[in-house]
Parts: sequence; structure tokens; C-alpha cells
Amino acid sequence: RSFGGPVLADVLAMFATVGMAVFFTQYLQSVLGLSPLTAALWSLVPAAGVAVMAPTGAALAQRVDRAYVMAGGFLMAACGFLWLSRLQTDSPLWFALVGGAVYAGGLVAAMTLANELALGAAPPERAGSAAAVLESGQELGGALGMAILGSVGAAVYSRDMADALPAGTPHADAVGETLGGAAAVAAELPAATADAVLTAAREAFTHGLGFAAVGAALVMACAAALSVGLLRGVGGTTGSSSAPDTERTSPDTVRR
Repeated sequence: RSFGGPVLADVLAMFATVGMAVFFTQYLQSVLGLSPLTAALWSLVPAAGVAVMAPTGAALAQRVDRAYVMAGGFLMAACGFLWLSRLQTDSPLWFALVGGAVYAGGLVAAMTLANELALGAAPPERAGSAAAVLESGQELGGALGMAILGSVGAAVYSRDMADALPAGTPHADAVGETLGGAAAVAAELPAATADAVLTAAREAFTHGLGFAAVGAALVMACAAALSVGLLRGVGGTTGSSSAPDTERTSPDTVRR
């Protein structure tokens, strides 16, 4: 439990992180109309949440059971995802960046402590294997996040576009599959038709992003509950976790 619990927490954290990253970057570029470089630079802003929460989580772990700190990080991430679920096609840029900063900060605080717990539970001679399992879990979580949350968003997008597109729209299949496909088709249409197609596609994509964000928030709530249920009392606080080791150290060991 002291190793498997943190690995599971890492899997769930990466599930939400990677699953929403796909939507976040597309929203900045294809809905708000930012260039790839500008979107990439603005995507660095949520790192402010990471810069604040990483040391804050470590400081809290000095006083509070790590399980509760991790749960708090996951709940903070859930709040960030719920914030993003309120995005609209005309939302200001700062609204998206605040949501990104909140969920990124919460996830980093939780993942940092999860990695510490997992590596601390492994014997020193198995540290390399433990790190490999953690990395594999993160890769698995990211792949599942892209697959599941991406499927949720794509399903909502396709349903909305099927309702919004008028009969006889050229290349309706491509328009109804992805926002990128809609943009490519719109480039070949008359201006009035192109604007209607792009408006409908952006609204459908944003609607799908909202559903995916709610799904990520629910997963984060489950991760918070699992953290408390599986990891409560494991490792204790940072300050208290080293005490048992000191007590077990014999005088002979100290002299050596």
C-alpha cells in the first residue's frame, strides 16, 4: 500500500494532466485564435501555480499527514477543472489561465508527495525499479487520459455538430469529426458559410472541453478519496517520519 497507493495517485494525476492538456492548447489556438508560439508562451503562465504549490505542499507535509496534503492537492485540481468547465468561446484569456494555474498547482503538489512516498517505500537497492514503475504509471495515466477524456470531448463535439450543421454542408463528415477538420473545410468555403461553420465548431469544441473538464474533476475527487483511504498514516509527516529511523539506530551504528 505504501508503494502501490502513490503509484495509483500518479496514474490518476497524469490522466487528468495529459487528458486536459490536449483541450487546453487547442482552445488557445483554435478557439481564441492565438498563434502556436503565442499559445505556447501563455501556456507557461500556469507554471506560477506550480511555483507556489510545490513548496507549499512540501511545507504542509512537515505538519500534516501527507495523505491529507495530497488529497488537498487533488481537490484543488478538481476546482481548477470545474473552473475550466465554465469556459465559453468568448471567455477572456485570463479566465483559462487561472483555471490552468489552479489545477496544475494542485496536481504538482500531490504528485511530488506521491513520488516521495513511493521512492521512500522501496528498498535502496530497488530504487531504479521503483522509479521505472512510477514512470510507466505516468505514461499509462497520460495515455488513458488522452483516450478517455479525448473520447468524451469528441463525442460531445460530434453530437453538437450533427445538430448544428445544415443539410448539404460540404464535407460534413470532416467538419463533424474535429475542430481542425472544420477549420480546414471552412478555408475553402464562402465567407458567410465559413463563419457559420467555424462558429458552430468552436462552440461544440468548447462544450466538449467542458464535459471533459467535469470528467477530470470527478477523477480528481476520487483520487483525493483514495489518497486518504490508502495512504493515511503511511509515512506520517516529513518531520515525524524520520523519528522511527533515529530510534532504531543503535549506538554502534552511530559510532561507525
